[in-house]
Amino acid sequence: MDEVSGPVVAIALIMAAVFIPTAFIPGITGRMYQQFAVTIAVSVLISAFNALTLSPALSALLLRPRREMRGPLGWFFRGFNRVFERVMGGYLDGSRFLIRKAAFAILLLLAAAAVSGLIGIRLPGGFVPEEDQGYIFANVQLPLAASLDRTAAVNDKLDAIFKTQPGIKYYTGVAGFSLLSLVTTTYNSFYFITLDDWDARHKHGLTADVIIQQLNQKLAGVAEAQVFAFSPPAIPGHRDIRRRDLHPGGSLGQGSRVPRREHGQIPGRRPEAT
Repeated sequence: MDEVSGPVVAIALIMAAVFIPTAFIPGITGRMYQQFAVTIAVSVLISAFNALTLSPALSALLLRPRREMRGPLGWFFRGFNRVFERVMGGYLDGSRFLIRKAAFAILLLLAAAAVSGLIGIRLPGGFVPEEDQGYIFANVQLPLAASLDRTAAVNDKLDAIFKTQPGIKYYTGVAGFSLLSLVTTTYNSFYFITLDDWDARHKHGLTADVIIQQLNQKLAGVAEAQVFAFSPPAIPGHRDIRRRDLHPGGSLGQGSRVPRREHGQIPGRRPEAT
């Protein structure tokens, strides 16, 4: 222990010094590596503590001379040793076969790579794929300088739509505020929509994406405002909302900025808005 204690402590401190600062990286990179960094650092410290305290004592108990155990427990240990030796022997035989048959080993590796590629194609793509988190948002924007009474009237129409949409458990609307712009106005409104439990929605195929698509089709019929539903970002603090300028040349105003999802479609220009 005198010879290994120093290296064990040094390795643990070096690993912790590498990973702990990673948890303080700002931005989206820090968000992605934060949990990983903390997990690795804590695991290394626990491993070092175990190597210096528990492992030596356990090794002393396991390696001391013992006479052959009898009874049911001894029968179990002997059977376990026989099975373990057979498994180890099969592994060694397979390794020797693959070493002598390089072509077969390469074909096996290519088959594994092909299976991995097929699985990767079916997985969601993109930097941060969207996930069904059990809740969604809806943004409402009326023409600039619209009164709060007009916004409340639009909210009444939206309440009727949300009540009849399958998969929605409850919702909360905030008139005069938009989470996208973080400003208080009379012509904005924002909805926080909580979905039913996943088990209840899965039977009917009502994933968050399906509910968003169905809602956006219904919300396109609201002529008084631009309304669209979208899912929250997969990583808290990372906004997947892009912006674009709309120039309908009418009541929405010249160059009014309307948020738009990167992978979604909001109601487009309508004759009623001009």
